[in-house]
Amino acid sequence: MNIENYWHDIDNRIYQLLDNGYVKLPSINSLDLDLFADNIINEMGPLTFKELGSNHKKFLDILELDKYLAPKLMEVAENVFNYKGDLLNQYHIARKVEPGNSSEMYRAHFDSHLFTMVIPIKIPDVIEDGTSGDLIYFPKARKTPKNEIINFFDKIYFKRFASKSGLEKFAISYEKKEDNFRDYEPLLFVGNTTLHTNHPVSKSCSSYRLTLLAHFFDPSPKYGVGSLLRLIRNR
Repeated sequence: MNIENYWHDIDNRIYQLLDNGYVKLPSINSLDLDLFADNIINEMGPLTFKELGSNHKKFLDILELDKYLAPKLMEVAENVFNYKGDLLNQYHIARKVEPGNSSEMYRAHFDSHLFTMVIPIKIPDVIEDGTSGDLIYFPKARKTPKNEIINFFDKIYFKRFASKSGLEKFAISYEKKEDNFRDYEPLLFVGNTTLHTNHPVSKSCSSYRLTLLAHFFDPSPKYGVGSLLRLIRNR
């Protein structure tokens, strides 16, 4: 993969991101994703989530996110969202869901970070009826929270939709998107205004599902809601 060519139209993609609340990026299926998946899950062991292991970092370095994507997002964060933080305010985590894991389905939430990138590394086939953990997301489901108090109560309010039936009700009033990532095209969206969750990875799936989640720029205070939730997850 020629990385410079991969990012050649990033300015146009950023425009789409701001206009729609999300944008798809070019496919990464020319990379040896099976090899990367094996190396990353070997580091993860039995964990469902693991923050930035060495093989995870190697993959991000190949994509050169810090050179081509992060600075562009930083410009938007400062000029559009009045972000006052640092370029290095990022959170990268690998998410592995085994077939039949019911604890990782329909947990609808907003991210605390301004931008979220979902990078598909291994997407299983569904051998029988079922789902392979497809992402469900609602762009522009809320306005950008003006402060941490509003953010906190918003998160509590929207938790009522964190179920299959709740999402069906929510979809009556808000535009619903779904992505199975079989095209291996990463998805970039405005994290703190996009309500999102996943369908289950059914028992009939051919393998685990592995995605890398890149979060950019948390405008919340150091000990805000997002920081607390990340602390709990990493314990």
